[in-house]
Amino acid sequence: MSDIEKTETVLFGVSVDSVDSHKRFKEQEKFGFSLLADTEFEVSKQYSGIIERFNASKRTTFVIDKAGYIRAIDKDVSVRTHGEDVVTLLNKVIPKIEVGQSAPDFIAKDAEGKTYQLSKLHEKKNVVLSFYPRDFGRG
Repeated sequence: MSDIEKTETVLFGVSVDSVDSHKRFKEQEKFGFSLLADTEFEVSKQYSGIIERFNASKRTTFVIDKAGYIRAIDKDVSVRTHGEDVVTLLNKVIPKIEVGQSAPDFIAKDAEGKTYQLSKLHEKKNVVLSFYPRDFGRG
């Protein structure tokens, strides 16, 4: 298990290259993570931006937590130390919950589609979160 996997993080590389190009590159470089082909530039436009003269994505790393929040953006990517830099960033920004510690913020919807955000409930006296497995239905 890699240091990144120990943080319960899924890692993706994204570029505008083709799927076949990614397969060859992953085999050649022995990457331990998936490379996503953004051949239509949709993800790159929304997240990193495009370097017009090279028709490529800008080197940027986003850390997105389990709730979907962007916890960090690294626009100063060093290819040589990127793996170590990502582990350091993950350990710094991903919340580790312990008893007595403030809960990280989240947004969730109920069965009727009403949205709740934990930080908006701070004026309430107590908040109880009860987790249960899916009932194998739609819920």
